[in-house]
Amino acid sequence: MANRLTADLFFTPALRARLGRYTLFLAIGSFLVHLALYAVYHYWLGLEPAGLLSNPINAIYTPFSFLLVYEAYLLLYYLQHSTTIYVGKQYEIIVLILIRGVFKDMTHLDLSGGNLFSVNNLELWYDLGAVMVLFTLILAFYRVSGRQSMSGIGMPEQSNQDPKMRRFIASKKSLSAILFFAALGLGIYSLGDWLYGLRAGGDWVTTPNVNAIFFDHFFTLLILGDVLILLFSLFYTDDFPVIIRNSSFVISTILLKLSFGAESGIAQVFIIAGVGFGVAMSAITSRYLVRRDEGMRR
Repeated sequence: MANRLTADLFFTPALRARLGRYTLFLAIGSFLVHLALYAVYHYWLGLEPAGLLSNPINAIYTPFSFLLVYEAYLLLYYLQHSTTIYVGKQYEIIVLILIRGVFKDMTHLDLSGGNLFSVNNLELWYDLGAVMVLFTLILAFYRVSGRQSMSGIGMPEQSNQDPKMRRFIASKKSLSAILFFAALGLGIYSLGDWLYGLRAGGDWVTTPNVNAIFFDHFFTLLILGDVLILLFSLFYTDDFPVIIRNSSFVISTILLKLSFGAESGIAQVFIIAGVGFGVAMSAITSRYLVRRDEGMRR
């Protein structure tokens, strides 16, 4: 009853559509406000601000932050519908974080030193290369998992499902509700803590480590969620390939989490390794299941 009430309140298609529109309006509005603040600081007050107000390109950073929050909601929304899409959304969030970082990298390029591979320039090349590789891996992940699109995904309760499957789906609904409230509390706490730190430091324009504000801890929640999904699946099936695949998703998320604390270059390696491992294990599992089903029909 509780998980159904939560699904009806927070994970309905109508609410998802409304949040999508509101997020779009917030993204556009925040982009214009950020540009206006840059103009006020730079042209009206004649100041030379640093951080997020040092360059108009940084204004793109702000709407991407709202889009990332909405993607985090979609991740929890699709958890109760499809574990595959839930994992895929983790990968999509990482790519969006990297793309957002590319805009920041562009404002720190060394264009006058004649060194194409300076520290600041290398960070841009690392992020650009990682984005291209990850986008390809995500497309491969949905292909090998049999998810070419998200259209036609409805509530997973079906009259022809066996009791074990219904219990598994109910467990994922409860988990999505728990993660939703945990993420909401984490977001409020992280934002308040960051704002308090800015106030105490007296510097409101310093570029924040936005990843550390929320998504570093958010991926810790996702690791716990992946582990619980693995344990819940044991009540539904004891099929070894499925257990191995779900276990690989836990490892994949841990590698993504480790990237937040790693230096540039190493962080991108962790991300590509995490996503690549999830894709490879999904491909091996799918291939094995197809071969096994063909063998059983002979």
